Amino acid sequence: MQIHKVKKAFVKFRCRSCHTRDEIPTNLPQFVPLPFDSFKFFRFPIFIVLKAFVLYFKAVSLRSIRDSLNIKVSHVAIYKWILKLSCFFSILVPVDAFKVHGDETVVLFKSKKYYVWFLVDHETNLIVAWHVSKYRDMGQVKILLEKFFGNNERTIELITDGLGAYGAVKILYKNINHIVVRLGQNNQCESKFSLFQDFVRAKRGFKNIDNLPMYVNSFCVVRNLLKLNGNDIARVMSVLLSSITTS
Repeated sequence: MQIHKVKKAFVKFRCRSCHTRDEIPTNLPQFVPLPFDSFKFFRFPIFIVLKAFVLYFKAVSLRSIRDSLNIKVSHVAIYKWILKLSCFFSILVPVDAFKVHGDETVVLFKSKKYYVWFLVDHETNLIVAWHVSKYRDMGQVKILLEKFFGNNERTIELITDGLGAYGAVKILYKNINHIVVRLGQNNQCESKFSLFQDFVRAKRGFKNIDNLPMYVNSFCVVRNLLKLNGNDIARVMSVLLSSITTS
C-alpha cells in the first residue's frame, strides 16, 4: 500500500498492484518517529519482522511464528525483534471518546502482584489508555486518567466496577460522570482483559518484569489496529509499515 491522497480527516492508501484503496483516520494514529537506522541490523525484510510482531501480540508462540515465516531464524531472534519494535509504536487514541470503561487486572511475577489498567472506549471498543503499577490505589487511577486526557480535558462518562480507588474521580475531576456497575458487568474492559490474559498465558508469564509496560503498550497498539482493520493482519502490517516509511 502507498499513500494516494492526504486529507484533513484521513489518509487514503492504494495498493500498487491491485489498486485496492483503504482509508485511515488521521486523528487516530500517533506514532513516534522511527529512524531507518533502527532496522539496519535486521537480516530479513521489515514486512517479515512486522508480521512476527503482529502475530506475537495475537498470542501466537515464538516457535509457531518461526514456523509460519518459512525462513531460517531462531525463536530467540524473533523475540529480539519484538523487544526492538515494541519501543517505537504508540497507542491509538480516539479524540472523540466521551464514554469510557475502566478496569484493572493482576499479573503475577515471582509471587508479586502487578496491576494493568485499561480505559476502553464504549463506542469503538478501542483501548484509549493503559497503565502498569505495583499498587491499586487512587494515585494509579489519577495517572491512568491523565494519560487519557493529556492536554485535551473534556467532560466524559466513566464506567467502572466497585473498586474503591475510583473514589478519586469524584474528588479530583469535576468533568467526569462516574457510573459504578456490578462486578462482572463491565464487559468492554473485561473482554480486553480476557485477550490480555490469553496473551500472558501463551507467553507463560514474563522473564523480565521491566518489559511489562512495553508488552502492554504493543498489545494495545496491535489490538486496536486489528479492531480497526477487521482482524486483517496484512492491513495491520500496512498501517505499521506506513507509519515507519512516513516518519
